Amino acid sequence: MFDVGKCRLNEILEKRKMSQVELAYKLGMKKQQINAYAKNETIMSYRTAKNISFQLNVQMEELYDFILSSEEQ
Repeated sequence: MFDVGKCRLNEILEKRKMSQVELAYKLGMKKQQINAYAKNETIMSYRTAKNISFQLNVQMEELYDFILSSEEQ
């Protein structure tokens, strides 16, 4: 099984030369919510992850690091 690790949103935004504010605007979301995802304060819903990945042209799985849980190692 996998656990959700670090959010990679800031890395992806930097590569795309896009700000959190721009992404929030494109998604019709508050910039504070995008920032909460980027800081790992909140984990995205499946729907939000799909919409963000679509806007950034990445796979949903690229938005987070996934960690193999210790019981499976």
